[in-house]
Amino acid sequence: MRLRVMRVDRASGQETGQLATVVSGGSISRNQDTTVGEQATLELVGDTDLGADLLRIWADLAYSDGTGESIPLGTFLADGPKRQVTGGADVNIPLTLYGRLRELDDDQFTGPVSIAKGANPMDWIDKTIREAGLTVAAHDACAYRMGAAWTFGAGDTKDKSKLDAINALLDLAGWSAAATDPWGRVLLTPYRDPAQRAPSWEFVQGEGARFLRSMTDERDWFDTANQVRVIYATQAKEIIGIARDETAGEFSIPTRGRVISKTYTYTDVPDGKTDAQLKTMANQKAKELLATAQAVIHRVTLTHIYAPINVGDVIHLDYPSGGIEGDFAIRTQKIRLEAGLPVECEARSFQRGGTT
Repeated sequence: MRLRVMRVDRASGQETGQLATVVSGGSISRNQDTTVGEQATLELVGDTDLGADLLRIWADLAYSDGTGESIPLGTFLADGPKRQVTGGADVNIPLTLYGRLRELDDDQFTGPVSIAKGANPMDWIDKTIREAGLTVAAHDACAYRMGAAWTFGAGDTKDKSKLDAINALLDLAGWSAAATDPWGRVLLTPYRDPAQRAPSWEFVQGEGARFLRSMTDERDWFDTANQVRVIYATQAKEIIGIARDETAGEFSIPTRGRVISKTYTYTDVPDGKTDAQLKTMANQKAKELLATAQAVIHRVTLTHIYAPINVGDVIHLDYPSGGIEGDFAIRTQKIRLEAGLPVECEARSFQRGGTT
């Protein structure tokens, strides 16, 4: 495996040259629960002025049958504030790299910006991303329309970043949070429950297995909710819906002997509804969210040889001697930029417990 780091011109998006001074090693970390999503570390030798250029990391792989391929691993902003000086001719520069969503996370609105009731939020999201200098990958059409006008850059939202605003609207529309592909393009995708998606990759025990035998297998059920409150809030009033699990189920209030409650607040309340209708909607929403809250996390942490999968993708793990089998969605990855491209991966599934 050969590591190759290319300079990318910000304006054109074209690769303009290779950094020949990269020290082997480093890593790329991806985390579905962080707003920027990915970060990397590299080390250079020599005093390189990167200016406003981006860096794209490639892995050039050679296989035993004589074939090979080049895989783009990510496109990043470079931050190199440190120099390690030893008194010799060479100077080592440790770099921290950030995914391109950092640009939207660093940017804030200079004044109030509004989205009208009935508008397609995706039009505003696309425009905001492009005006910030990023490219949006082709995506599905969005059927959602705003139930009320939203304003960013004023009042409680004045300190929120453009990425915060984009992700808030994506969540409202039922889409996943923004992510980036290896080329640095912004990915916008409708949310789909991992349980409804086919695996992108299979890890199977046996000859040619691509994972290490040692892994961690855990189920996280301690904080599983048995009561959910939903609040529909407007400037004039609040409508509260409640759902409680009082069955004989595994995580119910009688079984656990205590109440474990979660609250969800929504301000995008449809007009023209009576208080009674809103109360019914709130109770139904609470019931739906309680069913979701009672999905126990089954978490597996493993190390595998590089495969073309990313956070959010679904994998199938078949490890009978370890007693682990099933489909899991990837939450985090740490790709070590060394021979074999080993990947430390946390993946999880949600298993229903009890009834509501």
